[in-house]
Amino acid sequence: MRIAMNLHAPLQFGMLALGCAAGAAPLAAQVQDAAGEPPAPVITAVPPASEPQAKRESHFHDILFDDVDGKFDVSEALAEGGFTPVPIIITEPAVDGGFGLMAQFVTIPEDNPRLATRRIVGALKTGNGSYGVGYLQSGFIEDGKIRYRFGAAHGKITLTSYPRFLPGGLRYTNRYDFAVVGSARVVLGDGPWSVGPLIDFRQIRSKLDFEDPPIQLPFDFNRKLNTGAFGVGLHYDTRDNVMTPRNGLNAYVEAKYTTDFLGSDREFQGYKAHAYAFRSLDPKWHLGMKVEVDAERGDYPSYFAPAINLRGVQASRFQGASVVSSEFEVSHEIADRWSLVAFAGVGATDPGRSRVFGASGAKFAGGGGFRYRLARLIGLDAGLDLAYGPDGAVFYLQFGHAWASGMD
Repeated sequence: MRIAMNLHAPLQFGMLALGCAAGAAPLAAQVQDAAGEPPAPVITAVPPASEPQAKRESHFHDILFDDVDGKFDVSEALAEGGFTPVPIIITEPAVDGGFGLMAQFVTIPEDNPRLATRRIVGALKTGNGSYGVGYLQSGFIEDGKIRYRFGAAHGKITLTSYPRFLPGGLRYTNRYDFAVVGSARVVLGDGPWSVGPLIDFRQIRSKLDFEDPPIQLPFDFNRKLNTGAFGVGLHYDTRDNVMTPRNGLNAYVEAKYTTDFLGSDREFQGYKAHAYAFRSLDPKWHLGMKVEVDAERGDYPSYFAPAINLRGVQASRFQGASVVSSEFEVSHEIADRWSLVAFAGVGATDPGRSRVFGASGAKFAGGGGFRYRLARLIGLDAGLDLAYGPDGAVFYLQFGHAWASGMD
């Protein structure tokens, strides 16, 4: 699946497995006849000894095939909790693809399965030598009134930036000695609103893969940088399913302040305003739309600048002080478990006061794909997208919704 993460924070790869476990809970169904009563027992004769006995399905078969339609399904495997391995397949061209593996451990309270605790540990490596290892945990306290998430990671990532004076690109490597993030949100009443603080601490050693860098480059590279940030977020969520939503709205605004008071070597601010809306027109047709606005202000390193985030646009290809990414998606269920997806999007950047990046203008991308309902009981889809953007075609393996990395 594509890791559509903030490529400057290796910890984010753990969010993929978090989505895999979200909403998993033991589910059971009772079969009743048309009158609402349990069906009458059926008495069958014992076959003669000479006739072959029906083969009893193994426990392995029971947890990987749905007992309703008999098709491949991982609902029970996820719902049982415990240990679940999750492979990571990276198709992002900015890092030359890659592979990884996560192990998630799910603890589900019997009295309220919704308040599950998820612990995820994993590692990944990409084709251009980037790698990451990390741990992520999320859960609830105070009977679900407070949602928390924290994690730590170590890694190295090599990317290409495209400043206005180097249209061919500038390759650099950031080594994260550590990255530690965390958040806690208080649910307001019984409604969809929640609010709370967040923290972000990193130590980065950057290296510029350029013999004679232009003098226009800020003093961002070939040095160690410590950052410490504190922020707050306000969230709204009415999605019917956090895995592959069909209806509802997920929206939030966040402000994060990196300051010397928390040990940061430079002071700057980051802002996010994201909204993801979903609507079913009928049982077969579903619509989705996203709008993401990201901005950095102050003395931020150039590699912290946000970038257009669309299927078909290479990660970090178009950066600026302010970035808008919007995408529209329509899906149609063509058969049991199978759907076709079409999408199109546009994004743009504004350099602000930056001397490094220029205005991108409108950048368009779009494409199509298919989905398979991988876990019927928790509404999890997986599939493949083929997108075409400014630099050609890109394909993505999707696990959950394509916008999962941006949703909370």
